[in-house]
Amino acid sequence: MHLMLDKPFVHLDEFSVKLLLKGITREKQHLPQQALAITVDMLLDINRVINHDDPKQCTIWCLFLFAFFLMARKSNLVPDSKMSFDIDKQLTRNKVILEGNIAIVIFNWSKTIQMGNRILKIPLIENTSSALCPLRAYRNMCKLIPAAGDSPAFLFPSKHKLVPVTYTDFQRYIKEFISKIGRNPRLFSTHSFRRGGATFAFESKVPAELIQVHGDWASDAYKLYLQFSLSEKVSVAKAMTKFIP
Repeated sequence: MHLMLDKPFVHLDEFSVKLLLKGITREKQHLPQQALAITVDMLLDINRVINHDDPKQCTIWCLFLFAFFLMARKSNLVPDSKMSFDIDKQLTRNKVILEGNIAIVIFNWSKTIQMGNRILKIPLIENTSSALCPLRAYRNMCKLIPAAGDSPAFLFPSKHKLVPVTYTDFQRYIKEFISKIGRNPRLFSTHSFRRGGATFAFESKVPAELIQVHGDWASDAYKLYLQFSLSEKVSVAKAMTKFIP
């Protein structure tokens, strides 16, 4: 008895297999790789190697903490280049309002605010017992690098003048300090702060809808940013197994 096939069997020789595998490898290279989240422990490690008396380093430190605790997009914090700073889009000194132990950070524009239909106001709270206090970092930065209210929030001294910290600077310094604390800098980017802030808020039992508002997500897409440990994922499987009849 002969087996009848609708289509003839296709034999792949060794050369064809190699071409196929090469194509799959090429496609995998184009899959998006999400940067890992910055954690509180990593920030504490970075704090230990930061020179808080150096104007550039104290500025970068403040930028790190603002990016983390505000869950802010890099486009709201720094321009792509020194010449492209936009007073309406990037944070300025006069949009950080200090009121006692609270700072209100104001964004008039963001990815979700294109037509000026609303103003985003995000609070930061002083924490005098922690090295990761964003208000202390901001006050120290302003002390070392005083600037006018309409100036970019984050500035570097350069040849007797001040210039905006750019996205390139931000990216370079995060990789530099990640390397200094013994981590692989290729696994992290400026986006790691936004993801890390959201993950930390989730771990701190902040309600999901408040994380969404704080990080200015228009939908629950922020959930894609959350980073879970293997033990947390195992707990889900255990909980499901527990209720199997």
